[in-house]
Amino acid sequence: MKITHLLLAGAMIMFLVFCTQDPLETWEQKNDRGQLERFQRRKDNQKREGLYQRYSAEGILLEEARFLADSLHGERKYFSATGQLESIEHYQHNKIHGKFQSFYPDGKIKIEQDFVEGALTGFSIRYYPNGQMEEKVQLKNNVEDGPFTEYHENGQLKTEGTYAPNEEGDGLENGELKEYDESGQLIRLAECQNGMCLTKWKK
Repeated sequence: MKITHLLLAGAMIMFLVFCTQDPLETWEQKNDRGQLERFQRRKDNQKREGLYQRYSAEGILLEEARFLADSLHGERKYFSATGQLESIEHYQHNKIHGKFQSFYPDGKIKIEQDFVEGALTGFSIRYYPNGQMEEKVQLKNNVEDGPFTEYHENGQLKTEGTYAPNEEGDGLENGELKEYDESGQLIRLAECQNGMCLTKWKK
């Protein structure tokens, strides 16, 4: 019985030792700009895994990201030289994928975009510093393709139309284009073809 207890105790100790062995280590180095980089990496192959942070010479956090098998994977944040959040990106296996946001110095949202495997896809929305929407445009594989709207800073509609890619793959105005003044009154109608817009009516 005593031998059995000893064997069980030994097995438990070995199990605890195995569980407490962390496969990751924290590493620090200076980049070519003299900025401190602190990150986790695997002990067996030195590949980055987990949290990555980059600091200015003054010790201010400039970047924070997550790695998986030495590739960006997860959330990535950039900060200004004064430590204010500038942008948030998301990655999957080293490709930007998911929502992107950038911010004004006061923290208000500036741009919102969606990426799919490295390409802008969906609506790209830009805001004025006062928080009002400035522009909303649809993109497909990095090209403006679909409806777009622009707004005055007071929130009134400014322009609405449609983009379509040409033979070179550039998104250009096509179809009807409408323009409005700051009170929301229609002031111009135009017909567009490959970015060339001819006025049909003007107030």
